[in-house]
Amino acid sequence: MRKLVRIVGSLAAVVLLAAALTHILRPEQQSQFEAQPRHDRVIETAAVGSLGFADSWIWFLSPGDVNRQFDLMVDTGVRSARIMFPWAGIQPSPDAWDWGQADLIVNAANARGIAVVALLNSTPGWATGGGPAITAPPATPELYGSFAGAFASHFAGRVAAYELWNEQNAVQFWAGPEGPQPERFAAMLKAAYPAIKAADGGATVVAGGLAPTINFFSLTLNPVTFVERMYAAGAAGSFDALGYHPYLFNPNANVRFSTAGSNSSRGLYDQLRGVMNANGDGGKQIWATEFGESTSDVDEAVQAERIRDFIVSWRSLPGAGPAFIYTTRDRATGSPNAQDNFGVYRTDFTPKPAADAMRGLA
Repeated sequence: MRKLVRIVGSLAAVVLLAAALTHILRPEQQSQFEAQPRHDRVIETAAVGSLGFADSWIWFLSPGDVNRQFDLMVDTGVRSARIMFPWAGIQPSPDAWDWGQADLIVNAANARGIAVVALLNSTPGWATGGGPAITAPPATPELYGSFAGAFASHFAGRVAAYELWNEQNAVQFWAGPEGPQPERFAAMLKAAYPAIKAADGGATVVAGGLAPTINFFSLTLNPVTFVERMYAAGAAGSFDALGYHPYLFNPNANVRFSTAGSNSSRGLYDQLRGVMNANGDGGKQIWATEFGESTSDVDEAVQAERIRDFIVSWRSLPGAGPAFIYTTRDRATGSPNAQDNFGVYRTDFTPKPAADAMRGLA
């Protein structure tokens, strides 16, 4: 129930995100370009390392702060970043493309030797088939596959990996009366995977990071159940790694990822591995594309210890891939909203103890 409360509570943050996207990404404010097969300036990207940052808010930063944010990553010893690239911001209407902010971010990362994992989500209103912009899935798998292919074509050689969607087993990122739909998500994978591979064959494709939640009516679906149904719908062969978000969602300061029980995010990892093994994917990794702790929920010392424990423990798990800590910097340090305080740096760019913990392990 605590996990459900956190998920329902985070709906408010998603509403704010949608409002921000709607304001910032209005089509009339965009520079409109034709879809390009590839950007002229290609820099071969670095390989994805074992430790990175997951940073969704960097999309909304000014050029100066984008560069400063990446400098924080380098100062922390991190050379991989999982970054949200909202479909709604890049293709605001069917025939309009704006690569400006995306190019700025990818070029800034490449210049510092930071490997980019591109999270592709946030459906534009025109592509939802009547659902809410940003949070609804696309009306058809083909629409998403076309966007993913165009994105990969534009960034081939400059992006190391592509993550397809985010927490698709929970309503805040898969809005609609039916709730999470593993079969529909499998169809999206089958449309996007070949499109990406045709454009950027050497890149890794990650099936979107799953939330560690429970089966609760049409709001959330246990990640193990989700993956079982995803495989049953034919998803095998349409992703190279599975994404997972092993948050603790527990206010007890003594709880750690390494010591949690069988029904915890750690226990779910073992169950996910079992499902992958049973479906012939035992050789594929699970990537922790988000893990973090808000200093609205625990103090900074506990945040640092949980992150340190998680990184050490994750690296010991069979089949575990890269881990990405959410997130680089607070949106608003001291805000009562937990979503504003997940950074290992404060809003003023000063480090919390968690930054030192990451630096010691990077």
